[in-house]
Amino acid sequence: MENVFPKWAVAGVSVLLMLFLALAAVAKYQDLADRYSGRVPKNTMTVTAEGKVKAVPDMATINLGVVTQGPSSAAVQDESSKKVNKIIDFVKQQGVSKDDISTSQLKKLNNIYPQYNYKDGKNDIVGYEARQTIVVQVKGVDKSTQVLAKILADSTQAGANEISGVSLGFDDPDNLKQTARAQAIEKAKARAEELAKVSGLSLGRVVSVSQAGTGDSGPMPYYGGYGMGGGGSDAVAKSISPNIEPGSQDVTESMTLTFEVK
Repeated sequence: MENVFPKWAVAGVSVLLMLFLALAAVAKYQDLADRYSGRVPKNTMTVTAEGKVKAVPDMATINLGVVTQGPSSAAVQDESSKKVNKIIDFVKQQGVSKDDISTSQLKKLNNIYPQYNYKDGKNDIVGYEARQTIVVQVKGVDKSTQVLAKILADSTQAGANEISGVSLGFDDPDNLKQTARAQAIEKAKARAEELAKVSGLSLGRVVSVSQAGTGDSGPMPYYGGYGMGGGGSDAVAKSISPNIEPGSQDVTESMTLTFEVK
């Protein structure tokens, strides 16, 4: 049977097919090169979105202060150490682990201060004062605040004469942050798809991901009668156990995604 296609036509089609395959290979190579070389495509879209997780704080942090005054630095140091040890024993008796109790280190130069009396143009040392802070972390306050309330109500009877701050936060905030980041990424993808659609663009691959910011400011102060500030030992020692409501806190994470668009 005679071939109805002339040889030049067959040759032309072959050349066009080879050219098409070559161009396709070059385009594929360029796409892979851009993908794995870290090269940012010319046309991109950048979107930022925020993820938010609401949770009940499960940990309270208490700062218990001990102020001791006496005629000599040695006497003040000894008395301060006795008070601190008594407070630590009291806190442990409430079921708090020793790993959740820390103290400021007592040093002469840093924590013991001479007290002066200015008279007749002279500053006379009339005594010494020592200051120490015991930081206590009470965990599980999302289930019960009984231990926290007990420490707040009775720590002054154990020797504390300042309660300088009570803060509520999370024992392990990383899981909450991870959830918020995943939520932010999904929102960014949805927003990018919407913008691409209304703009008549075709959304391509994600070329970069970065964290734009975090809303985690750490433990939040609690102002339920023991907020910021001390108060005399008599005033606090006679107080009844406070009603403490942990409430809820927001953990937010912002993520920025850059997409290739065509």
